[in-house]
Amino acid sequence: MSDDRLGLNEPISRRDFVNGAVVAGAGFLLRGQAPVTSPADLWDGYGGIGDYRLSNGNTYDVMTTAHAMRDGKFERAISDASDTGEMYDLVSIGGGISGLAAAVFFQKNKGGRCLVLDNHAIFGGEAKRNEFLVDGHVLTAHQGSAIFLVPQKGGYTDRFYEMIGMNRRTLEYQRWRGPSREMALTQSPYATPKDYGFYFGSRFGKRPGVWVMDPWGRKLEGAPLSDAVKTELMRWHDVPDHGPRPKTEGDDLSRQLDTITLEEHLMARHQISRETVRDYLSPVEGGGYGLGPDALSAYCAYAIETEFPEDGDDKLGDQMFPDGNSGFARLMVKTLIPDAFAGPRTVEAVWRNRVRFAALDRAGQATRIRLNATVVRVEHEGDPATASHVAITYVKGGRLFKVRARSVVMAGGSWTSKHIVRDLPTSHRDAYAQFYRSPCLMANIAVRNWRFLYKMGMSGCRWFEGLGNYLSVRKMATVGGDAEGINPDSPTVLTVKVLFAQPGLPIAEQGSRGRAQMLGTSFAQYERAFREQLGDMFAPGGFDPRRDVAGIILNRWGHAYVNPQPGFFFGVDGKPAPRDVLRNQPHGRITFANTDLAGAMDHRNSIREADRAVKQLVGA
Repeated sequence: MSDDRLGLNEPISRRDFVNGAVVAGAGFLLRGQAPVTSPADLWDGYGGIGDYRLSNGNTYDVMTTAHAMRDGKFERAISDASDTGEMYDLVSIGGGISGLAAAVFFQKNKGGRCLVLDNHAIFGGEAKRNEFLVDGHVLTAHQGSAIFLVPQKGGYTDRFYEMIGMNRRTLEYQRWRGPSREMALTQSPYATPKDYGFYFGSRFGKRPGVWVMDPWGRKLEGAPLSDAVKTELMRWHDVPDHGPRPKTEGDDLSRQLDTITLEEHLMARHQISRETVRDYLSPVEGGGYGLGPDALSAYCAYAIETEFPEDGDDKLGDQMFPDGNSGFARLMVKTLIPDAFAGPRTVEAVWRNRVRFAALDRAGQATRIRLNATVVRVEHEGDPATASHVAITYVKGGRLFKVRARSVVMAGGSWTSKHIVRDLPTSHRDAYAQFYRSPCLMANIAVRNWRFLYKMGMSGCRWFEGLGNYLSVRKMATVGGDAEGINPDSPTVLTVKVLFAQPGLPIAEQGSRGRAQMLGTSFAQYERAFREQLGDMFAPGGFDPRRDVAGIILNRWGHAYVNPQPGFFFGVDGKPAPRDVLRNQPHGRITFANTDLAGAMDHRNSIREADRAVKQLVGA
């Protein structure tokens, strides 16, 4: 399909603002001259508007600086780093939910001078937002970390929410408005709406592709699948699993499940073939861990419910801020630095008000947050067993700086911590070697309306080839009293999560190949692929990529998910689990906190791991 028909020449979305200058479509022509565009511009693409416009995922600059750190390119210059003369009681390495929570717990349990160092242009880790301006409407979507469950009153999560000013137990969501017949919509992108469709394209010999509406209700009638596959999928979907389930983390069944793969578990429980699991269930059963069931511990299917048995009221359902869990990050920053946002410490105020970046790193305040600061070395000055402090070296604006701290929480991911901590003992290095991570591309595609879906009789769908696997229209939370309703003519954001599982390959190879694919693909290549794919899929509803796409933002997360292999949770052959080595053994004045230490990507684990790490430092 031509650039013009795909809308690649429309000045609406991608590269309309490069380094602050307006450019005209894909040609980049200004006054007859072709402007010079950097590799970062061509790779990052459009970042949207608002506080997060310069931080859509791991940007080119974040990625290349981190890779330079990994490859040791700063080693020779570290001795020449400028000493800031600063001494902190705590330095938190990483400004995601774990890093921010560590600062909150430190100030609560002990208090003192605290510095949070983050390598992005804004705090939050994967809990960030994208914002579009479409036909006068500001649309918001999540970059990564998305939902929360309503916690039990008085429980651990509920107490932390109170600590940071989370004053909303549940959220109000958009209501249907307008003359069109109402269609049921979900509150999160991970729920399956009532009006759903399956798409089967060229992989199934269908060109153009075919849609099967209400696939489960119709028992997959009309799907170009063999009778054997249909039977297995219907059994997986319809027959309740009454098999035994773990009751607590670490019980006998938990440990047994951790000795086999999730794929083996699904095959035995549902009497389905390995091929059916890999071809059709990978993004459903393994999507929360980044890879397919072939690579994951069977305990992954139960980890969250046993780690947080008191959370999650099924009657209230998944809750979600319009921008995902960045709402929690913003509340923590407001708690730490009251001047970071105007207004009171409430959900509404921190969601609506812009970040006051100048307030984040001011001298004299108890907590400071220093952005665009990539830590390249953390090392005790002296014997870790007796050293009085730790030296932290970071790069900011191309220059190296050094600060010192009496204690450090390594709140970044396992893939960075193992390179950064210079004097990390062998036991901890061996543990980190057993952590595997896989990438994720979160593509937010703003459309001027979703009537094309409505005409097809669906608000969500799945497909089995191409980029991603599913999308849905969701009702947005009306935080701050936003009363705007929703209907098929409303602009909205369609979020497509792209994972890179390659079933059958070793777990490490799946992650590395996936990263190479994601990092080696330009924004323009992804944009074309998305426009072509959506154009093919939704042509029956009248979708026109040139007319209907109002903007595309790509959020690339190179190490988005921890991939817990069998043995990750509870160890193998009597040896401690790799996560427990890092959880239970602080290294001198350094402790470790990140959601990957729990083995399940959940913002509550980010918080809980930070709590433990700070208590190890302060003796609380």
